[in-house]
Amino acid sequence: MWRPVLVVAVVALAGCSGLFASADTSSSERPLTPAPVPETTTGTVALPRENGSVDLDRILDRHEAALADRSFHRHVEREGPQNTRDVWVDRERGITRVRRTFGPLTDDAVVANGTLYRSVRDDPDTDYVTEPSDGQIPYVSSASGAARLRLILDAEEYHRLGTVQRDGRALAVVGSNDTAVPVPGADPDQTVAVRSRIYVDRAGVVRYVDYRERRTVGAAVVIRMRVTTGIDRISVPWWADELGLYG
Repeated sequence: MWRPVLVVAVVALAGCSGLFASADTSSSERPLTPAPVPETTTGTVALPRENGSVDLDRILDRHEAALADRSFHRHVEREGPQNTRDVWVDRERGITRVRRTFGPLTDDAVVANGTLYRSVRDDPDTDYVTEPSDGQIPYVSSASGAARLRLILDAEEYHRLGTVQRDGRALAVVGSNDTAVPVPGADPDQTVAVRSRIYVDRAGVVRYVDYRERRTVGAAVVIRMRVTTGIDRISVPWWADELGLYG
């Protein structure tokens, strides 16, 4: 089965910062760490199955439902070209922040109190602009990331590879390896090899995803995502200080 060209890799990480610098220095993010290696542990994590394989659609449904009432930070990185996405959600106060970077450029937005605030990077006299919020958030297809993962993690079959223990939490490791996948619209001899790994906790949250794509022609593309739950507040950008989001 063909998958979209865009790819995502989400790895098991311990910290909160990206591999690439961003314009926001207020974040308390820490460096990313490598994905854990699957191994046998005493922890068990139940996964939905269908026809002998792991049911990825239901895993993503559970992920989205689990984050629907949780505060969280979701961090995504893509290499080749380099860019990042960050989503912070404070459920208690109804505040969401989305930041995206592409090389040296940064777009930043906060949704709070029925208003969408967007940072301005091309006018030195204006820090941000406002508009009524329509309930949607900018720069990402969904806060949880489930919508994007459905497009990217489109392998024929996913299987459980094992369990890892990370930060005191058992994580089921789900993976798929595809090789010699033809590229639509390209030279018939051009193919892509894909390796994806998904790390799921007992609550159903997809904590990490590691997706890598390499074509027979061209550079590899890697995208990494991490989800951290239980945050106390969003990381407030400098341009939003005067909004008084936290009093």
